[in-house]
Amino acid sequence: MIMSKSNKKRNIVLFFVLLAVLLAGFSVLVSPSDYEAYDILAVERKVRAMESEPENSIDVLFLGDSESCDVYSPVQLYGEQGFTSYNTGSRAQRITDVYAIFQEELKRQSPKVVVLEVNTLFTKDTLYNSKDAAEMFMEQVLPITHYHSFYKIAEIPEIISGMNTEYARASVLKGFWYRKVAVAYTGPKNYMDSNTKRTSMSDGAQSYLTKIVDLAKSKGIEVLLVASPSPKNWTEGKSLSISDWAKANDVTFLDLNEKVDDIGIDWSTDSLDKGDHVNFYGTLKVNAYIGTVLKENYDLIDHRGDAQYQAWDDLYSSTSIYSNI
Repeated sequence: MIMSKSNKKRNIVLFFVLLAVLLAGFSVLVSPSDYEAYDILAVERKVRAMESEPENSIDVLFLGDSESCDVYSPVQLYGEQGFTSYNTGSRAQRITDVYAIFQEELKRQSPKVVVLEVNTLFTKDTLYNSKDAAEMFMEQVLPITHYHSFYKIAEIPEIISGMNTEYARASVLKGFWYRKVAVAYTGPKNYMDSNTKRTSMSDGAQSYLTKIVDLAKSKGIEVLLVASPSPKNWTEGKSLSISDWAKANDVTFLDLNEKVDDIGIDWSTDSLDKGDHVNFYGTLKVNAYIGTVLKENYDLIDHRGDAQYQAWDDLYSSTSIYSNI
């Protein structure tokens, strides 16, 4: 029996209506109830990783993208300064996800200081893919196309969701990713002088930065904005923009790109990937420097030798990357 054209059209319309209803239903399932996020899997992974930390045991919380997780080592900081910390950064983490993670962690932790790596504030898109109007519209109308995750339906096996030995190693080190590869940065040492025009943050980035700072202040938490050493990503123009915002909002900003000589960075040996990030040997120097800054400027207790923090003492003494230096 041959189907009439009118029936074909009706069936096609019915199919797309049904598809839209199904997508809308799944969108309700995948949309987070407590926060907005870009990469739900990354947010959930970080939140789950920190669940093993005893409540209210973290003194310093590091937030940000790879310029955070590839640089700041809670284990080294504890071994040298005695305060506890956790690095919630992840690669390409957007400021929306930073805020989501911060909100979730405050349910279990009461840090004295949050250190926000500010490179994430210059990611072009905060919550939606604004480069493609059609894609952004679909993401807003049908969140399932935006979140790409069914984490509320079932626990996704880590082998599928992206966990690998590198993630596992980072969890052991309280969120720090370490890599000893050295690929020298050979550009100008005065890279901060090459682009002095202010580079503005997007309205979305500023909005979420304000939310993070306001939330921290409402909890009595100090905020330190930090720019990690990165000739590839950082400029004087970005620094000026953050500096202006920090002064206007009574927040401390530390640009480590202006402290490279004080830190002792040698870009021929301490660069991981041609100046994008410092490698492990560079992180040793950066953490020694910022650890002193944090200890001298904030009321952070030295827990070393305290029986309550024996697990931290054991972790530092058993971590080969530090014990073998």
